[in-house]
Amino acid sequence: SGDTMRAAGLHAIDTILNTESVLITNCHQRFPKLVETIKQRVEGVLMARRYVLCQYNIKRESLERACVVASGRQAPTVTSLEAEDWVAVSVMIEKKELANKMDQLKEIGAIDILVLQIANART
Repeated sequence: SGDTMRAAGLHAIDTILNTESVLITNCHQRFPKLVETIKQRVEGVLMARRYVLCQYNIKRESLERACVVASGRQAPTVTSLEAEDWVAVSVMIEKKELANKMDQLKEIGAIDILVLQIANART
């Protein structure tokens, strides 16, 4: 990412080599369960890099509109609050869409909007 270089006061002059990591398996795996576990772990890290967890409170009457704005990967998690007619919502949002989604949620009445980093995940 270049953080170490910048911390040392250095900067990149040119790129020597672009690389990528690839997980390759064959049809006759000796340890298919281990391969699947490794695959899930890599996918979990990649998902965590792409998404954040957004939590907010909203009046139940505005929940449907909020779910249109931020529907999550599958569906939002909705929990009733002690305050009547209010719910707490947790939803995964792509980082690149976060600022706009937060603005839209605020416009329809969401309050206490929090964003949490995801360290790892499983689908």
